[in-house]
Amino acid sequence: MLAAVKAEPVPGQISALFQHIRPAVRAARGDVAAAVRENVRLQAQTLVEASPVIAALVKDGKVIVAGGIFDLESGRVDPVGLE
Repeated sequence: MLAAVKAEPVPGQISALFQHIRPAVRAARGDVAAAVRENVRLQAQTLVEASPVIAALVKDGKVIVAGGIFDLESGRVDPVGLE
């Protein structure tokens, strides 16, 4: 995410992922932590909207889509509100 925020070139196939995180980077205006949180929200929204099956289950209250950020050092997950 840091490379995307800094708009630095990256090697290989990882640059193909940039298109998916650019909306979060733009919304965060240079704040890496905010970009990560926004990306979690956007990807969860995409998951629900892209899958009619998941959307129907969410609508019926049978499934909850949740977001979080995993901290490698602590092993904790910081929940990200999706609304």
